[in-house]
Amino acid sequence: MKIIYILMGCLLITACGSSNEQVDSGAPQTAVVEYVWQTKGPNYSDEALEKLIDSWNEKVTEGGYDMIGANILVPQFQPDTHDFVWVLRWPSMEARDYAWDHFQANYDQEWNEERAGIFSDNDEDVYAFSPSLGRPMKAGNGNTFEAEFNFCNYNEGYGESDLKKFRQDFGDYLDEDEMENGEGTFWYVMLDPLFEPTTNVQHTDYLWLNIWGNKEDKDSGYARYAETDLQTQADTFSTCQRFPHSGRVIR
Repeated sequence: MKIIYILMGCLLITACGSSNEQVDSGAPQTAVVEYVWQTKGPNYSDEALEKLIDSWNEKVTEGGYDMIGANILVPQFQPDTHDFVWVLRWPSMEARDYAWDHFQANYDQEWNEERAGIFSDNDEDVYAFSPSLGRPMKAGNGNTFEAEFNFCNYNEGYGESDLKKFRQDFGDYLDEDEMENGEGTFWYVMLDPLFEPTTNVQHTDYLWLNIWGNKEDKDSGYARYAETDLQTQADTFSTCQRFPHSGRVIR
């Protein structure tokens, strides 16, 4: 997997495990989305995962953490690095750091005992990003959804201005498409990494995350998109790798 990371890392301050760095209270706070790669153990089962999700939610509630929400993403391809992704959404890096430090001080031992043999992670596979909306989230999105990460590098001779032009053209297309076919559930996010590239997550020029409320909207949306010249335009200025996931809300 040749991955970039602008979407979800630690604004060049490495988002792994807990952090002792404090955010300057005078600086503007930026939302953070964090991806924690998980590996299934020999005792994994869907039932065991559900019990652990409940236990984790109880700890987060008891800890009183300032968390926007949490999701689980299941790859719809065969990665050699992880089995699923635990996604954490924070209003700021300060809220994120406090929660990590407090959780590790108060719940870490119990949590690791509970999930022993079921699933595990490590500090090297926690990636934080600063998200920016490319299209507002739609009301049709519920507890399950489809997500697609696009890790992209500019082709020789092209750069940010070409991406900006494409996003403008894509926005115009979406406006017309919604007028003709209804609003649908599609929205997208640009992700800026808050971490340095790693062995598993290599540098890319931009990271684009597509989200749909269901697979039907994804398939029909792509079918209409294929009738335009937008994909040709995108392929002219950049080369991307797509990584589809199915997701669900767990908090």
